[in-house]
Amino acid sequence: MRFSLTTSSRAPVILVSAMIIIVLAIFNFGSWFFIQRMEKSLENELATRLQAVARIGAELVANSRFPDYLTRGQENSARLVVSPVLAGLSGEVEVQQIFLIDKAWRVLASSDQNLFPAGKEVFYLIEDSVAAQRAWQGEVSASPLRVIAEARFKTAYAPVRNEAGQIVCLFVAEANAGFFNLILQFRQGLVAGGIASFAVLIILGFFLASAIALFLRTQENLRRSERLASMGQMAATVAHEIRNPLGIIKNTAEVLQQKYENKQQPDELFEFIPAEVRRLNRLMNDFLGFARDRELLLKRGDLVKTVQHALALMRKEEQSHRIAWQLHSACDKIPAAYDEDAITQVLMNLFLNASQAMNGNGKVDIHLEEQSKVRERIYLRIADNGPGLPVAPEKIFEPFFTTKSRGSGLGLPVCKQIIEKHKGRISAESQHGQGTTIHIWLPG
Repeated sequence: MRFSLTTSSRAPVILVSAMIIIVLAIFNFGSWFFIQRMEKSLENELATRLQAVARIGAELVANSRFPDYLTRGQENSARLVVSPVLAGLSGEVEVQQIFLIDKAWRVLASSDQNLFPAGKEVFYLIEDSVAAQRAWQGEVSASPLRVIAEARFKTAYAPVRNEAGQIVCLFVAEANAGFFNLILQFRQGLVAGGIASFAVLIILGFFLASAIALFLRTQENLRRSERLASMGQMAATVAHEIRNPLGIIKNTAEVLQQKYENKQQPDELFEFIPAEVRRLNRLMNDFLGFARDRELLLKRGDLVKTVQHALALMRKEEQSHRIAWQLHSACDKIPAAYDEDAITQVLMNLFLNASQAMNGNGKVDIHLEEQSKVRERIYLRIADNGPGLPVAPEKIFEPFFTTKSRGSGLGLPVCKQIIEKHKGRISAESQHGQGTTIHIWLPG
C-alpha cells in the first residue's frame, strides 16, 4: 500500500515538473534558433544590398575616365574625376563609406577625404583578404561581419576594369551593421534569461521535492493515525472486557491462597496468579491510556515537589533499591501549570524504563531547571548509565514498539502524548554502552 501511495503521489508532480522543463527548453532553444536564423537572414540581406551597391559603383567608375588616368599613372587626375561620383553615390545608397583601393590596400579615392584620404593604407581590410582576393579574380564578394571599436561593419568588394578588361582597383562599399548589436543584446538577454529560468527551475525543483516529502509524511502520518485509531478503539474495547475477568481471577486466587496455602511452607505458586494479573492490569491501563483522549486538569503547582514525590514512589519499588537516584534542581521551587497525576505518570514510566534498562543496578541523574527568556522555560533531563538503546532514539516513541520482551510498547507513546498535550516536547538521545537520556521541555 505504501508503494502505491508513494508512486501515485509522485507521478503528477514529476509530470508537471517534466512539462515545465520541456516548455522552458523549447522556449529557450526556439528563441535561440530564431535569433540565429534572423541574424543569418539579415546578414545575407545586407551582403546582397552591399554587393549590388559595389557592382553599380564599380560600373560607374569603370564608365568614367578614372581607369584610363589610373592606367597612365595619373592618380591625381583620376581622383578628381571619380571623387564627385563616389560622394554622390554615397548619399544615394546610404552606406557609411565608399572608396577605391589597390592591391597594397592603399586608398586611391573615397567619398570622405577626411576619413579616408588618398594614399592611406587600410590595413584592417586584410581581415577580408579572402573576399578581396575573390574580387581581384573578377567576382563581386562580401566579407563576414567585422567588429571595429565595438562597432559592427560589413564590406562588399567589386572589381573595376579598364577598357581592356583589366582589373585596375577594387570598389569598396562599407556599411555599419549597428542593428546587429540589438540582436546581440537580445541574445545576451536570452542567455541571462535561460540561466535565470534554470535557477528558477532548480528552486522550483527543491520546492517541489520539499512539498512531495511533506505531502508523503503527512499522508503516512494520516495513514498511521487511522491505523492507530482503529487499533486503539479495538484495544480499548478488549482491555475493558478483560479487566472484569482479571479482577475475578485475582480475587479467586487470593481466596484459594487463604484456603489452601500452608502457613509453615508457603508455596510461591500462589503468588504467580496475582503477579501476572497485576502485570496484565498494567498492560490494560497502557492500552486504555493511549486509546482514550485524556482531558488534562491543569493547576498551578510546584514541579520540584512532583518530581520528588514520583522519585519517592520509585525508590519504594523493589527493583529500584540498588539504583542511585540523584535529583539536581536549580531552584527549591518551580511553579508551573500542569496536571499532577499525568506528569507523575510520565515520570514513573520514565523512571521504570531506566530501572529496567539497568536491571535494577546503576545510576540515574535527574536534572530540573527553570530557563528564562524562552517559551518552554522548564527543562527536565533524566539520564541513566545503562547499555543504551539498540535502535534510533526516535523510534521508542512509536506506538507498539518496544525493546523489552514483556511490554506493550505504549508507555513512552503515552508519555509523549501527555507532554504534547501540555504543549511541551520530549526527545531521547542514546549511545550504545553509554546510557540513555530523556529530555523534556514544558511551558511555565
